[in-house]
Amino acid sequence: MASLLELANLVGGKVLGDETIEITGVAGIEDAQTTEITWVTSNRLLIKAVESSATAVIVPANLSEVAKPAVAVANPRLAFAIIMNYFHPVQVCKPGIHSSAVIGNNFKGENCQISPLAVVGDEVTIGSGTIIYPGVVIGDRVKIGKNSVLHANTVIREDCVIGNQVIIHGGSVIGADGFGYVTVDGKHIKIPQVGIVVIEDEVEIGANVTIDRATTSATIIKRGSKIDNQVQIAHNCEIGEDNIICGQSGIAGSTKIGDRVTIAGKCGITGHITIGNDTSIAGNTGVIGSLAPYSFVSGYPARPHAEDMRIQAAAGRLPEIIKEMRELQKRVVELENKLKT
Repeated sequence: MASLLELANLVGGKVLGDETIEITGVAGIEDAQTTEITWVTSNRLLIKAVESSATAVIVPANLSEVAKPAVAVANPRLAFAIIMNYFHPVQVCKPGIHSSAVIGNNFKGENCQISPLAVVGDEVTIGSGTIIYPGVVIGDRVKIGKNSVLHANTVIREDCVIGNQVIIHGGSVIGADGFGYVTVDGKHIKIPQVGIVVIEDEVEIGANVTIDRATTSATIIKRGSKIDNQVQIAHNCEIGEDNIICGQSGIAGSTKIGDRVTIAGKCGITGHITIGNDTSIAGNTGVIGSLAPYSFVSGYPARPHAEDMRIQAAAGRLPEIIKEMRELQKRVVELENKLKT
């Protein structure tokens, strides 16, 4: 529980109305109950928030009057996230190794939590404050930094490196073999995959994500990137800083993606290309060539978004266009027949 003033101070906001009211939680407009706070980013949503059961609302800083107690801030979405963390703090590491965990030789891991049925290989290093949940498998010589979280049934294959404050959700596999073969006389001969995966600090990886180890050298996910569920990143890729990669997207081998790139859901990106910084790729896009920085593309194959929208609009008119063409063809035939007579 916190007063509205305390929440405003937490997010650097200004109270509008009664600053002494007590708030017990935070929720969206549709779900908010009495004594909870909700949030809006527009006047249209503000009407719904005022009519909701919420006791208070987080609003943009340009509002000076609200028909309900409020906290006015520059970024309501960020304030909502901060207050959400206040009421729902992340689990704190409880240092210790459960008796059912299997720990290999030469383990180095002070002040970390290793939960039931986890398996840790030989010569593994785990930093202080890191939580290893049940069923996690960590291969030999893996290095994991401080204050990271590996959720249940995650697999980190041998020699991979995980940074500080990394979150990996359940079922993800980091460091599986890359998909590499030489075809000889119709048979596929496996190319050994002897590289590693490096996950830098503050990366979050969703559930059932697969990031393949490099053939040689490293597949790299750089600082601050966020990867949604069911994403595939192939061997020797390099993912830049602060990227957003949404669910069910796949990135083929040796592709380099710059910083602050947004890849929406179900995108397919071919291998051995470069995606420039600050590029946005719309959902269901097929990228088959390199993209310059600040590109905004969509469609299959990927085109500049405005061009693709014109193509889609034209495609929607195809039945009408075909009908008009048939009518024109019919009239041309009629005119030709008249000229012959």
